[in-house]
Amino acid sequence: MTSLGVGTDVVDPAVRDRAVEHFRSAGIALPTLGELADPTRIAAPVTEALAHVGPDDADPLNLYRIHWFNDAARTGRVPVPDHVVLPKELTGVDARIVVALGDRFPMIRAHKVLAAYACLVPRIVTGAFDPVSQRAVWPSTGNYCRGGVAISRILGCHGVAVLPEGMSQER
Repeated sequence: MTSLGVGTDVVDPAVRDRAVEHFRSAGIALPTLGELADPTRIAAPVTEALAHVGPDDADPLNLYRIHWFNDAARTGRVPVPDHVVLPKELTGVDARIVVALGDRFPMIRAHKVLAAYACLVPRIVTGAFDPVSQRAVWPSTGNYCRGGVAISRILGCHGVAVLPEGMSQER
């Protein structure tokens, strides 16, 4: 079944089996989307092992830090994602505007790693993408596909950044 373009049925068992072997041999365990939505569901041994991994290390355990509940140091968790509530004096509207802080994520200090993980991993686990033989192609809006390339690197996939034509000089 396909939901929002992401299938839930295994489309190619051989590709899925190769992916499982690839991750097993590399010592990579994939966190579930449920664990990333609620990091308290991450097993205690994984959380304990994370204490010995830097948030910018190219270590597969950092996949378990790809969520909104990281603290400012990006090594611990907070019960509510860090955020700022903008005052009416600044916004000019009565509605509360809450800005989530996206710099608490591992590897690149940006929330883009979560989006990249959420795009690639469902395709891997259903056998729609082979991390060994296929390339993960990431379109850029001008930030060099940092999230997609970081996730590709951790997963042992070949990531390719597609940059827009006419990028500004500062980029």
